[in-house]
Amino acid sequence: MNVFRPGMTVLTAFGAILLVVAGVAHWARPREHRAVLRAHRLLPAAAFVAVATAGAEVLVGLAVLASLLAAPAAAVLPSAAQAGLYCAFAAYAAVLRSRRPGVPCGCFGTEAVSWAVVARAVALAAGSAGCAAAGPIEPGADRWSCVAAAAVLAMANHLIPAWRGACSRESGRFGR
Repeated sequence: MNVFRPGMTVLTAFGAILLVVAGVAHWARPREHRAVLRAHRLLPAAAFVAVATAGAEVLVGLAVLASLLAAPAAAVLPSAAQAGLYCAFAAYAAVLRSRRPGVPCGCFGTEAVSWAVVARAVALAAGSAGCAAAGPIEPGADRWSCVAAAAVLAMANHLIPAWRGACSRESGRFGR
């Protein structure tokens, strides 16, 4: 059984869900998003960059999800765009981690930028590029399973760090 295509599809859908969630969060809290970008001190015109990144996240994420679910044969171009966006995010996060290691990432909440953030962006870029190169899985029930698996991964991406943070605050020993 070949698991390459379904695996790449899960990573691609996972990346798309994260993009949509991040983009909506950035749209909902534009001042906070601009403040994080200003704290990075890497890009001029934080207001323009904040609007552009939020828009790109939502548009690309929704295009990928819509194509994976409605027209898998058309998912190649949105998956390639998502791979490019995650490559840009990985490069930006790597530069940010090297030059300003203590600042917040800006992805989700106020977590400081880390090499794990860079690795996540690289993995999602690779998954999206793999999906674009190999083509999505065949139409049918499997694509829904892949998107459902990606939704579980996306929830775990948010809940596990939140749970760890709550445990470290309560007991003072986890998360150190």
